[in-house]
Amino acid sequence: MTNRFLRVIVLGGTVLCASAFVFGGWAAVTVDDVPDYLVAGKPTSLSFVIRQHGQTPLSDLTPTVVMKSGATQSTVAAKPTGKPGQYAAAVTVPRAGDWTITVNSGFGPSKTTMMALTAIDAGAAPPKALADADRGLRLFVAKSCTSGHVRGSLGSDGFKQAPELTARRYAADAVAKFLADPERSPLAGPAKPGQLRMPNLNLKEREIAALVSFLNSDIMVSSRNP
Repeated sequence: MTNRFLRVIVLGGTVLCASAFVFGGWAAVTVDDVPDYLVAGKPTSLSFVIRQHGQTPLSDLTPTVVMKSGATQSTVAAKPTGKPGQYAAAVTVPRAGDWTITVNSGFGPSKTTMMALTAIDAGAAPPKALADADRGLRLFVAKSCTSGHVRGSLGSDGFKQAPELTARRYAADAVAKFLADPERSPLAGPAKPGQLRMPNLNLKEREIAALVSFLNSDIMVSSRNP
């Protein structure tokens, strides 16, 4: 696959991840470090960045984090970390089970709902390590890739302005370099007037590898929390 072809089908003159397509007061919420699992009764620090139009970090907001499992639900406030647009909250679930975590930005209706996380009892053996593709799926949702991209049913409720990613395959090395530094990657191409570009999310190598593995996998889901 040539770089030129890759640029057309993956970037499409826009962005690959954390896409920002603004209609009124909308922002992208990108979770920084997505845990593989939770431990009941043990606080887990969850940080995230809120970007207006997916570009400009937003400060002075009052975001909240909602944890839900069945009929049990709790909400905690997130506080600024001191970095532009970044907030953090201590997330503690009261019992083992599957928990859905939603980050409400406090900027209109903008939010991100992560895929369900398993919580184990304190002292229990940790669950089996996630495969890269499975971790990439979680990151694809938590990093707000679904705000603009569609892959299967993921992103079907987004703005659908970025390229369709369903049933595609990509040159792993080229996409990895793009995710590591979108502005400097040759895949980004020259900026066009009014074009919204992917910001540098400071993705870790492990996160990049997981996202690339997911994009090149056959994983399909029927919803965000199958």
